Amino acid sequence: MARILAVDDNEDNVFLLRMILENHHHEVLTAYSGAEALAVAARTPPDLVLLDLMMPEMDGLEVARRLKERPETRHVPVILLTAKKKEVSDVVHALDSGADEYITKPFHETELVARVKSMLRMKALFDQIEQDRRLMEEDLKMAERVQANLLPSVFPYPGSIRFTTYYEATATVGGDFYDVLDFGGGKVGALIADVSGHGASAALIVAMIKTLLIAQADHQPDPARIVKALNTRLSRMTPEERYCTIFMGVVDLAANQMTYVRAGHPPPFLLRAGGGLRRLDAGGDLVGMFNEISLELQTVPFGPGDKLVAYSDGLFELANPKGERYGLGRLESDIAAAAGQDAAGLLNHVVNKVKAFAGQRPIEDDIAALVAERL
Repeated sequence: MARILAVDDNEDNVFLLRMILENHHHEVLTAYSGAEALAVAARTPPDLVLLDLMMPEMDGLEVARRLKERPETRHVPVILLTAKKKEVSDVVHALDSGADEYITKPFHETELVARVKSMLRMKALFDQIEQDRRLMEEDLKMAERVQANLLPSVFPYPGSIRFTTYYEATATVGGDFYDVLDFGGGKVGALIADVSGHGASAALIVAMIKTLLIAQADHQPDPARIVKALNTRLSRMTPEERYCTIFMGVVDLAANQMTYVRAGHPPPFLLRAGGGLRRLDAGGDLVGMFNEISLELQTVPFGPGDKLVAYSDGLFELANPKGERYGLGRLESDIAAAAGQDAAGLLNHVVNKVKAFAGQRPIEDDIAALVAERL
């Protein structure tokens, strides 16, 4: 049974529609003018509207247009009923106004019932799609909260090293990820990863990376060993077309140095306290594509006043309205220009520069960035 609104300024026509529809077990709402029809539909949204075309004050075309403007009735099918000759121009005008079907009077009961059944099937399909959409939105919101909880908010050794982070996804969930691990004994790891693709599938791989990292936290703080262990597991668990890039550095606070690997990831920048900027460009293979990968392990000084700036490629691949990419060169220049600021100030400066360059264009790729500053 469906709820159908019958609208006609002729009471006899409304009575006839009501008798036919109730005989087919539908609930029938009635209205005798366009204004009354809009009021009834707002109060009790129907599943279908049978609407007379020629009515005083407000005709059926105007009523159909207004019904389609309202969120609560936007997707309710409208069948226009008219005594006018069925000409192409009438049909086009009716459909342009928001009507979904068009029947001329006098109509045959069998035709009316068939058209009603057809439109109700369309409404039922939309209702199912809308229900599925709401459930999907709820699932995505839950996934967004779960992914947010995967990103650290409290960092170790706050008196010796300061972390500032930034994250923005193209969808509700994304494939970029950062983490900070406390290995104990004044050794702390910083990791940033970028999973190929976007959305839920990339976010699922991010969750896998987080789980695998937790399992590595009690082992020796060797970034090459950790990333290779991630590769071994991911290459077995993810589709062939999926891969990720990773930068991981382990800072030894007592020794004032950082040991790092770069598995296909954009090169982070090291800002020295005394001036100077260095790209950390050690070589390494992508993670998750091959059973075994090669990584170049490097150690660099990382003492008080030094800053590490790591990021995903979404940061420098953002384009302006002309289609020009921000580029790694601009990123390096803007980082160098903010070298004297603390971690938060430097990261804010860079993000603002990138956003100003892009203007109103939406991001095309997930963005993650991490700045670590020795204190």
